[in-house]
Amino acid sequence: MEELQMELTGKNIVYIGGFGGIGVETSKLLVKNGVANLMILNKTWNESAYNEIYLVDTNSVCQFMAFDVTAGLAETRSIFAKIVEKLGHIDVLINGVGICEERDFDLIISTNLMGTINTTLVAYDHMDKSKGGRGGVIVSIASVAALTPFVILPIYSATKGGILTFTRALAALKPKTGITLSTICPGPTETSQWTRMNSSICKEIDFKGYARGRKHTLQSPAECAINIVKAIKTNENGATWMCDLGQLKLVEIKNFWTPPCGKGQCCETAEQRNNTPCGSVERQETKQNQDGKQRDKPNQDQEEGLQNKTTEKVAALPPRKRKYEVSDLGRDMQNMKTSLNS
Repeated sequence: MEELQMELTGKNIVYIGGFGGIGVETSKLLVKNGVANLMILNKTWNESAYNEIYLVDTNSVCQFMAFDVTAGLAETRSIFAKIVEKLGHIDVLINGVGICEERDFDLIISTNLMGTINTTLVAYDHMDKSKGGRGGVIVSIASVAALTPFVILPIYSATKGGILTFTRALAALKPKTGITLSTICPGPTETSQWTRMNSSICKEIDFKGYARGRKHTLQSPAECAINIVKAIKTNENGATWMCDLGQLKLVEIKNFWTPPCGKGQCCETAEQRNNTPCGSVERQETKQNQDGKQRDKPNQDQEEGLQNKTTEKVAALPPRKRKYEVSDLGRDMQNMKTSLNS
């Protein structure tokens, strides 16, 4: 793993859902790292959770505000305005709230996805350097269900996958905003959330019992918290981290489509770009050729012969033997390669 890039000492941190199982352990580590202020936003006060944090909070940096993430955008703006007035600014936002109650579709979507979107965008406005902010860090805790959806929890998986995609999109704006965004995807952890949960497509399930069928047991909240703090310190923009079985791994999320510039600003004339989209592979190769970096290309006759040959082979196979994969979607999503199962 790369050398840590950000120190937490002296930082103002807002942790949404900081009284949860993972949240308490992470909050304890943040306090031990010398943060200036740790503002925990939770729907209700939790005396036992606060006392756990208080035991290591020798400088009394931990504070609490009641906040329901499903309250909507207006209430979210109001609570963040109070936080900024109290702390001066926000250095780090951690989105850590989440539920697995699929029997209420609206509740799980508004809690897991819409709540995260609202808090992120409101904090974003306060941090944005282009709007007079200081920049900052926003970390959203999703789930391994964002990487591989759980068949028995399709709505939960959708909300966590939405968090991942939302975070990756905003991360691209860092050069303008000065805000680093990343996603952390914990695996099943020994918390009340994973002990019992409700699926929208089957009866109440015991995910904990199922997960223990793996080679390793579930990770503890403390193990998960250690890796969450490591990921925060690494401060890699757009990163997706998998935090499972006590290990932290950087996950490579590939982009399969490259959007064109839209207005053709990167091209002098339509003739120069050979009537290809500005973001296409052909356009990139043309530009490289113009810069003196020539690439060998098969001639048109060779390409047509190869395509015809492949088409004939596929047509001769029964449907179950055919496999289609998308290749170079940047070419206006027109190039569909057909490959054969071995």
